Amino acid sequence: MSATVTLKAVQRRFERSQNYRSKICTLSARERQSMHGSRFALVEDNTVLDVGDLHAVNRWCRDAGVLHQHEVMIG
Repeated sequence: MSATVTLKAVQRRFERSQNYRSKICTLSARERQSMHGSRFALVEDNTVLDVGDLHAVNRWCRDAGVLHQHEVMIG
């Protein structure tokens, strides 16, 4: 049985797990243009480490251990 988790909840979990050093940001339309259309950015100390879509957010959160196997993220 899988449980659904919202994008905002996953973002908060991720930030707490990283002791607020890293965060997942939603990019504005203008920022997306310079980031090749990506919706999200992984940011640490004002430096963009990676950009991507919901699949990337899913990967970042699973790698950090904040999204478990039985959980499905909804955007």
